[in-house]
Amino acid sequence: MSSSIYSLTATKNDGTLFSMESDGTKSSTPQTWHPNEAGRDPVTAQFEALSDKYGSDQLVILAFPSREFGGQEFKEDEKIRDFAASKNFPKNDVGCLLKRGSVKGKEASELWKHMRDEVGGGDPTWNFGSIYLVDKNGKVSTPKGDVVEAIDALMEAPAEL
Repeated sequence: MSSSIYSLTATKNDGTLFSMESDGTKSSTPQTWHPNEAGRDPVTAQFEALSDKYGSDQLVILAFPSREFGGQEFKEDEKIRDFAASKNFPKNDVGCLLKRGSVKGKEASELWKHMRDEVGGGDPTWNFGSIYLVDKNGKVSTPKGDVVEAIDALMEAPAEL
């Protein structure tokens, strides 16, 4: 890739800007995500456990809500924000809920496309179908196996100088 992930930004659910340079220099876990009325799911429980374990000074979890998976996402960002808060996301200021948008094709945000292209991945076929890890050095990877274990390993790796 020609540009660093830390030169990219995305729009938060509340309309403010998320900067990978200033907000994402911790280990990051961007995921497709859509809160829906199905209730609590295992991924939400993982978010909470990671939030408790690492806190906002070490980890940020980026959620990319999208209606591209059966239209299950709310249409309005305010409803997405309210529902996410009812599920305790973001907990401990670790999570960052981004503005609803696309995670597929050319319409995907520049940040999402960068991560997808960096690992040679394709478009997600379902929500939570794509999980990217970004280490402190800006290297993008996909977790092999358990996400929590992959993040634990990422946190233990030394940062390059």
